Amino acid sequence: MNAHSTGSRTKRDWLAFDRTDRIGLTILLGAVGAGTLLSTVGASVQRWIAGDPIPLPLSTTITVPELDRAGVHYGTGDYAIDFSDAGIGARVLDLLPGVLTSAVVIGCIILFLRFMVPVGAGQPFAPAQVTRLRAIGFALMLGLPVAALAREAIDGSLIGSMDLGGLEPGFTLSLPWLPMTLGLVAALLAEAFKVGSRLSDDVEGLV
Repeated sequence: MNAHSTGSRTKRDWLAFDRTDRIGLTILLGAVGAGTLLSTVGASVQRWIAGDPIPLPLSTTITVPELDRAGVHYGTGDYAIDFSDAGIGARVLDLLPGVLTSAVVIGCIILFLRFMVPVGAGQPFAPAQVTRLRAIGFALMLGLPVAALAREAIDGSLIGSMDLGGLEPGFTLSLPWLPMTLGLVAALLAEAFKVGSRLSDDVEGLV
């Protein structure tokens, strides 16, 4: 009896992407999307409702006249300043980069979940897969850098409207290199899936 039961028991393929894996992936990526939305848009909305100042990063060259005359120069200093008299226009500007970032991240999550549906169905090289991977790559390589540039430009505009007591604001550019690299990988995978789709069509034609 035990031997018969053991022999008839179906073994699970641990490499297969089944319904349980799909649910777990959806929950995980949903948490990532919600976290992104809360940390970007949610933080700005909370500051707006509470009337809190907008925190802005300031990078400026440190000058000490006595040391400058002696030929000794300092580097740059980084400060956190508060934009306390923010009106509706400034609040809306503060929201925009977060909205763009959240839209890109959530859009990529939706595309990736749709990408995994044919994979779970055993059709990884469906024609739409290439388009989805290209869209993910485009969003990561261009969408997030645009959001980062918008953040820098808006912060610079708000800082420029403040009285800094003679300090000259500097310009710093910080791009999201990791997402951009992942976007490049997605774009390369799209080309690989394009070749796989052609081979799959050729095999079906032969059959």
